[in-house]
Amino acid sequence: MTRRIKSGAIFLLMSLAAYSQHTISYSFDDGDWSRSVRKGKAEVVEQGAYKDKALRMAPNTTIAFELPLEPASSYRLVAWMRTESGADNMSMQITGLGRNNISLTNALATWTRFERTFHVSDHQRKGTLEFIFGNSQGNTFAWIDEISIQRIGDYKEKVYDGIPEAPVREVKTDLGLEMQPDEKIAWMLDDKLGMFVHWGLYAGPAKGEWYMENNGIQPEEYRKLAYPESGKWYFDAKDFDATRWTELAKKMGARYMCLTTQHHDGYALFESQYMNAFTSKQTHNRDFVKEYVDACRQAGLKVGLYKTLINWRFPGYYDVTGTDCKPNKFGYTTDASHKENARLMKEELYCQTKELMTKYGKIDQLFWDGGWLGQQNSDAEGAYFWESGKYMSNDNLRPVNPYFRDVEESTGKALGLMGMVRKYQPDIVTNIRSGWIGDYTNEEGGGAVKGEIRKGVVEKCFTLAPGWGYTKGMENPSSIMSLRDIKRIFADCMVRNMCCLINVGPDRHGNVPQPVAQRLTEFGGWVNAANEAIFGTRGGPWQPVDGEYGFCYKDNVIYIYFLGGYASDSFVMPPVNSGMKVVKAYNILTKERIKTKQNGKNITLKEVKPVPNDLTIIAVVLNKNIR
Repeated sequence: MTRRIKSGAIFLLMSLAAYSQHTISYSFDDGDWSRSVRKGKAEVVEQGAYKDKALRMAPNTTIAFELPLEPASSYRLVAWMRTESGADNMSMQITGLGRNNISLTNALATWTRFERTFHVSDHQRKGTLEFIFGNSQGNTFAWIDEISIQRIGDYKEKVYDGIPEAPVREVKTDLGLEMQPDEKIAWMLDDKLGMFVHWGLYAGPAKGEWYMENNGIQPEEYRKLAYPESGKWYFDAKDFDATRWTELAKKMGARYMCLTTQHHDGYALFESQYMNAFTSKQTHNRDFVKEYVDACRQAGLKVGLYKTLINWRFPGYYDVTGTDCKPNKFGYTTDASHKENARLMKEELYCQTKELMTKYGKIDQLFWDGGWLGQQNSDAEGAYFWESGKYMSNDNLRPVNPYFRDVEESTGKALGLMGMVRKYQPDIVTNIRSGWIGDYTNEEGGGAVKGEIRKGVVEKCFTLAPGWGYTKGMENPSSIMSLRDIKRIFADCMVRNMCCLINVGPDRHGNVPQPVAQRLTEFGGWVNAANEAIFGTRGGPWQPVDGEYGFCYKDNVIYIYFLGGYASDSFVMPPVNSGMKVVKAYNILTKERIKTKQNGKNITLKEVKPVPNDLTIIAVVLNKNIR
């Protein structure tokens, strides 16, 4: 039996079964939502909505909904979100639940369904659902729609009586291809920290890497940025020296890098033989990717390459069937010729992906982006077009010319996108955004990291100032993320078994803005001092408590990260295993010894002296390995 109660625009569905089925829904199709705006501006609109109407958020806006929740319950949260520009990001989080807080960030300019499970302890009855749309590079917006929070069962908080078993990463097969095994992706969890580089023609206008699409700049006009005729916006690359980038990466403590070899504007930073390619070899007689790869190897850094699937230079991107052109800012309308144009876009992708996988030696990481079509739907829903898996289909309506195909010698079958990648780079790890399941996933944007230890391999990527590609804000110290905030995001990743990719956006000359370089150097000083609690560690063995503390470990040492919100000078650790004894404890930054007391499995730290609103890391050395 179900009872439906309407309260404003909130619907509570209460089932009178063995346990109640409690659902909170926000559809934004009616009601006054002004009371939900904590900061900034938001309004209900039809234009751009996922379904009927949606809530549109202006930059620097926070929306909050107070959630009546049942104690000792598990809930499933579903929400649809998108940003107007892929250069922006927004965050969704549930707070007020302590260790059960959750978060995610989104920087996708397409409606995307997000689903998370969260739990409510037996002493909690409410939480807060927040959507945060931060700094934007212009007059762009973000939308939320069709939110549902459904009770899915009872929850009993875990009580640890020793070291829990390590979570097992599930290795799945998708589209005929298996994810990399643990031993081939472990380096990401060992190396922890990478430097992301967004650099291309968009550095000239200094309005971020989505400048072309945000402003509907026609391809023939946009390409002028590669030549002196564009004047003060000319992408001259006169100061580009990849060794300076790698030196900064080393200073910040990074152990790998990832360069945008080609963003959605279609300009490739490498030489390509495809007949329609637009490349730095043509415009500057330089292969910037080769220079970057050589510098990474010289510096001892692992090599990552970013590659987009989509290409705004092709009208067919918005009209892959030639019968249904999706909304766009370039003025493209439905045209039968777009079907062939889309096929050529796909063909260029295959040609250039093979070039990247064969011309530069061993590549460690491939960061795919833009698998969605017409900036609608998901990457997975675009996989049929790109043929993202191991093999191509014999009856695909947009076949790649045999000249640009690759085949599997043992079967003679034409290889799909990831099949080709794995053929030439058998050890490479890739993310999820090609439409194939991926070896690892990304949490994108500068939003807070909350929730449980992540399953699988998860990389948090974020930028320090508005924009990923160069913007004027990167020259303003007051616009740069604070050192404390960088450390906090990084620490929250460490205790959740994640790694971090921190972005820089060099200017049109090839220089990383000085305020960004300075902040990363400062961060690197802290990383160097705390390195024993970072590199080679794993998150856990116990779950973190959001804002207060979390753990990571290596061999026989547990590192306790106090996250700034823990106020007591003493700390009681969760129980260790029988036979484990504390040998010593110390502050890893000051080297000060910490007094300990052990009673059976229980270890108490005395005089921890956590620093308020900053990080304190204590190493607890045991007589046995943790796992």
